[in-house]
Amino acid sequence: METSVLPNHADKTYGGSWPVQDQAVLDFLQIDPTASDHKVFVQEYYEWFRQPHDINGIEKFNSLSFCNGSTEAFDKFYHKHMHRNLRFLPGEYYYHQIMARRYFKNWSYIKDIFVLSENDVIVMSVPFSDTGGLPKNYTRIMEACEALKIPVLLDMAYINITKQFNFDLDYKCIDTITTSMSKVFPVSQWRIGLRMQRENLDDTLDAYHSNSYINSHAVSVGNSLIKQYDPDYSFNKYRQQQLDLCGQLGVTASQCFTFGIDFNKKYTQYNRGGDTNRLCFAKHFENLSAT
Repeated sequence: METSVLPNHADKTYGGSWPVQDQAVLDFLQIDPTASDHKVFVQEYYEWFRQPHDINGIEKFNSLSFCNGSTEAFDKFYHKHMHRNLRFLPGEYYYHQIMARRYFKNWSYIKDIFVLSENDVIVMSVPFSDTGGLPKNYTRIMEACEALKIPVLLDMAYINITKQFNFDLDYKCIDTITTSMSKVFPVSQWRIGLRMQRENLDDTLDAYHSNSYINSHAVSVGNSLIKQYDPDYSFNKYRQQQLDLCGQLGVTASQCFTFGIDFNKKYTQYNRGGDTNRLCFAKHFENLSAT
């Protein structure tokens, strides 16, 4: 197999391929191309999102790349492991179900830990997409993946809509961790995400990052947000409203402040495939914050 790497001439006088930094166009766009250093931003975002949580082992995942929301990190992970059987919990983020039925030859829900196999690959949200808490049987699943050397991607998109989340990442089977700002702030269209791995593997996402092939406007927006707001800003602002609404509706307050969890099958129209029903209050909070 050919393993040669195309040489990178970007640092040479006539190396690479670039657009002209035409000042008239830059003035029209009102963009300063040097305003946001994405490499500085990902490091600061990495430190920001971890607060005030207790995430054992996160410091080992210090090879960082900007990504277009956590979704781009999913895609790179899928491409790497598409020959395996995709596994995820019922109620997981719908994107994984789309990928499963469109691109994976074999996939199934994790309903029994003891049927995992060494040819599997697992994606799992922590906090869990369906409840906002720790995924059911998280430790047992991770221990099984460790024993069978099953690659795992953990999606932490909900980590900054919780106040305090404690869990263990000290497993060698974890290949990729990702998070984004799309659930924390109303910036989903800017696609502000972070991928974390143990080492730079020089895949396309690492290449984008090292060669500044990055959405600088999104970086600027993300940088402004972490400078202006604490990681638990939204939680602190809306938590009491969540508790009040959960009391009115007779549901349990999730650790993620945007959700109420129905354990009593009262709101089955909100079922997402798991054992409980998830109600999202974000639009309600939007209306309250505007008054």
